[in-house]
Amino acid sequence: MSVRLVRFVAAALLACGSSSVSVPSHPHPRFALIEVIASLPPPAQIEHVDLTPPVEGCLWADGRWEWNAQRWDWRPGGWILPPEGCQYSAPAANWTSEGGKAVLYYRPGRWYSLTEPKVCKEPPSCTEGAPETSPALSRD
Repeated sequence: MSVRLVRFVAAALLACGSSSVSVPSHPHPRFALIEVIASLPPPAQIEHVDLTPPVEGCLWADGRWEWNAQRWDWRPGGWILPPEGCQYSAPAANWTSEGGKAVLYYRPGRWYSLTEPKVCKEPPSCTEGAPETSPALSRD
C-alpha cells in the first residue's frame, strides 16, 4: 500500500467520524435547547488535522457553525478531553411545517450528562494545561 493511499484512507476515516480519533455524536435528549433560526449554516470549513492526539485520551472535536442570535459564527475544531459521564450531540438544523409555513429549528452542539437531565460544561482543550478530572455539570 502506498504512503499516498494510506494518507487518503486515514483522512477518509477522520472525515467519516472514525471512533478512534473523533468525538462520536449521539441524538439530542428531549430537554435539549431548541430555537427557531433564520437560515441554514454555511458549508463546514476545511480543517487539517494531525491524526495523533497531543495527549492520550484526547479526541478530535470537529469545527462547527454556531447560531449567535442573528448570524452564524465558526468555532474551530480541536483536540479535547471528553467530560466524564457525558456524551456529545452535534448541532442540528431541521425544517418543519407549522401552519402551512416552513420553520427552521436549531439545536446547538452540546455535551449532555448520561445520568441526569443536565448539560455538561464544555470539555477542556488538550493543549491548554492539565484537564479537570470531574464531570463538571451545569444547568442550561
